[in-house]
Amino acid sequence: MTAFARFLGEKAERYIELRHSLGYAFSKQAGTLRAFVRYVERAQLDAPATQTMALDFVLSFGGAANGRATRHGVLRRFYEYLAVYDTQTEALERRAFPRSRAIPPPRILSEAELASLIDACDRISPGTPLRGRTMVTVIGVLASSGLRSGEVVRLDRSDVDLSNGILLVRKTKFRKDRLVPVHTTTQTALRHYVRERDAAFPTPKDQAFFLSSQATVCRRAVCKAHSLRSASSLALMTASL
Repeated sequence: MTAFARFLGEKAERYIELRHSLGYAFSKQAGTLRAFVRYVERAQLDAPATQTMALDFVLSFGGAANGRATRHGVLRRFYEYLAVYDTQTEALERRAFPRSRAIPPPRILSEAELASLIDACDRISPGTPLRGRTMVTVIGVLASSGLRSGEVVRLDRSDVDLSNGILLVRKTKFRKDRLVPVHTTTQTALRHYVRERDAAFPTPKDQAFFLSSQATVCRRAVCKAHSLRSASSLALMTASL
């Protein structure tokens, strides 16, 4: 490791600790900074941290324009911190990677499409029935409650009050908690899932409400179903569950 890469790595870790101490989750941003340090190390780059260095790093990733803008924004703020320790650090342009303002039109599922999706999920893994049941129930909660997919799969058992039909969503957007009531038919569907889940995994490895086929928390959303937040198909979904 070069002296500059070592210096950069130390400052990046101190900056990450600082952001954590201020209450920020800063997980994706920390990954970007550590990837930047690895990039500098592999390329054997020397001090100071320059605009070209940051631009080349950002352009080394594929993806959409907004992703590049986000990575560059993380580096821009880190460069401001780094300049306190190395005055030769170059300032990064705020608008070097403009964000795309194009908003894709919403894709609202019809009741027939939603029913077809649920039926397909229920049959997805005959050898592991709980996998399909988990997907069906997650989609049901998404469609009937309007929660985000990440919020649903992060629910712990203590977050789901089946007696009163209340979901506790923790540290969601803007790191706030909120209570979400669910319909009585959704409560019934959740109780059915709990019975199947507990029969399959009486001693789970994790306290997550929705379990993977390895009895652990679903680290990834089981589907990209953000559009379900626009699908007001409560009656169909709860009946299908």
